[in-house]
Amino acid sequence: MDKYFEIEKGCKIYEDYFKWEEESEKIRKIYNEFASAYKIEAKLFLPTKNRLYIIPTEKDKDSFRAVFTKEYGEKGLRQFKCQSDIGKTWKRIVADMPIPRKPHFLRYGLNLYDQYTERLFNVGEKLYGSISSQYYKFELEDWMKEMKASEFFRIIEGIEHKEAKV
Repeated sequence: MDKYFEIEKGCKIYEDYFKWEEESEKIRKIYNEFASAYKIEAKLFLPTKNRLYIIPTEKDKDSFRAVFTKEYGEKGLRQFKCQSDIGKTWKRIVADMPIPRKPHFLRYGLNLYDQYTERLFNVGEKLYGSISSQYYKFELEDWMKEMKASEFFRIIEGIEHKEAKV
């Protein structure tokens, strides 16, 4: 079962989503400065309070071989050792910062009991979402205004069209 919807302005997930975007931008700026200082080329990173993970470029793999842990994560994700200079500095820099996590529908009262996928994105000040559940039928919450799939995908196509022009 697939459902497409717009999320009402002013509800908790709406506020949390835009807070997440703001915090993500802050952590991205901090990472970019940090990466520049340590000459890390990787653009993709996963921050936590205690660890920094990146998807390293070939140069990063060579340069930081000794300071990566041995384990590889999903899609080539690598962690800097916690006791390395990079690991310690990262932990110190983000100690007093919130680490942003994208909101998920289950945290806002929606009950889903099987495998599902979700999508959450904004266009300007409007927030849209979709949920695809393979087996379970579910009802949307009051703060989710259902829309037709064609209307939903027209919005996505509009975003892709704008990005293609850039």
